[in-house]
Amino acid sequence: MIIEQLEEKKNFTQTEIQIGDYILKNPFELSKITAEELGRRTFTSKASIFRFCKKLGISGYDELRRRLEHEINEQNRLKMLLDQEPIGRDTSLKDLMSIVPSVYDTAVSRTKMLLDYSAVSRIVGYMKRADKLDIYGGGITYSCASAARFKFLSIGMDCNAHSGVNEHYIMASRERKVVALLLSFTGQNPTMIQIARYLKENDIYVVGIGGVESPELKDTCDEYIEIFQRELVMSMEILTPFTSMNYALDILFGALLIEDYEKNLKYSVDVIKHSFVDKPDKSFYADFLDE
Repeated sequence: MIIEQLEEKKNFTQTEIQIGDYILKNPFELSKITAEELGRRTFTSKASIFRFCKKLGISGYDELRRRLEHEINEQNRLKMLLDQEPIGRDTSLKDLMSIVPSVYDTAVSRTKMLLDYSAVSRIVGYMKRADKLDIYGGGITYSCASAARFKFLSIGMDCNAHSGVNEHYIMASRERKVVALLLSFTGQNPTMIQIARYLKENDIYVVGIGGVESPELKDTCDEYIEIFQRELVMSMEILTPFTSMNYALDILFGALLIEDYEKNLKYSVDVIKHSFVDKPDKSFYADFLDE
């Protein structure tokens, strides 16, 4: 980066240090002055400015101005993102215990505002009539898919979580009514877009859940549930889309649970009556829950 080179002053002559220091102190002036004027203001010359540009590895003064303007804009954007960060180096554990719930609350409330009731209602209707539910995710969204699978299985739905396409599995399921949920935090995961296209070609009802940084996945799916995501810098940024996505999945799960409330209530009562915990080998039950 140009700014880093100016700050490091590595192998700079005294003349180059003068030019570099002036640019760092007055970065916005370059767009208004010529190379000749910069030479006068730094008590050097136009030729010195062009030699300095070559030293920085750029073609000339015009490129120096363009590159510098771009880097300044990126620095300002980064500073703005850092200012929005929920945590900082001085954040205490006590602060964190209040901050994390507020991140959850923001993610859920903002996603709630994005939900289209009619679209969610249509999706629930398709899921209720489906013979099978397939949930696709990659990386951390696969963990969302796996957790959702466990919930849907608990209400008797035939559900699987996938990290990629199994063509034989899809061909073997063609005679059944299948709904596919595709998860992408940004909405522009190329693998999810390819999977959506393949599933659509095989007449599978495809629902996307994710962001809309790119409309490609949204446009490919039959329905799309948009979630709230927030552009941050630190790893805490993952909390927002992760919470938003789980909220959207829980809406679908809860809707299906209510659709067949009496049957699911009976399942729950039967579980209580025949609890696995009462069996002698409780460690096996714990392992089952951890899967």
